[in-house]
Amino acid sequence: MTKMMPRDSSASGELVQSDSAAMAAAATAATTVVGKLLFPLLTRTNYAAWAMRMKYLLRANNAWGAIDREASSKVDKGKEEMAMTIISQSIDDSTLLRVVEKETATDVWAVLRSMHVGVKRVREARVQSLCSEFDGLNMGHAESVDDFAVRFTSSRGSSVSLVMGWRRST
Repeated sequence: MTKMMPRDSSASGELVQSDSAAMAAAATAATTVVGKLLFPLLTRTNYAAWAMRMKYLLRANNAWGAIDREASSKVDKGKEEMAMTIISQSIDDSTLLRVVEKETATDVWAVLRSMHVGVKRVREARVQSLCSEFDGLNMGHAESVDDFAVRFTSSRGSSVSLVMGWRRST
């Protein structure tokens, strides 16, 4: 089922199509409200989930090409501005001040990735932390199988996103 989500736009009052799963994902975790559209807010601990939500949001607004320049070599100025606007609405003020000098959405995305995925020693520390978390992953006596599966999947997702970030940066 496709629902229409109003988007605040000074240029037009057009609607952005969004399915209910994307809307539910956008409504979870930390969010910031701009007009009537929810943007996921990047925090110190949610980069992997934030990046996935942002990818979906940017794709829904036809602006992902401004980030993934391999998919499209020439980026429309409007898409570039849309991507920059969406990203700027999804980060806090102190992070915005760190990326303000970047001219393209690709550059901003790369800085945010390096800030949160980090350099080699930070990644190694995160791998160590994830290994410890995984080693201690046991199903509790009162815990349902579904709850344990959610914790396991979350741990696996963090590991996969760390490895994928590592591969992109090497």
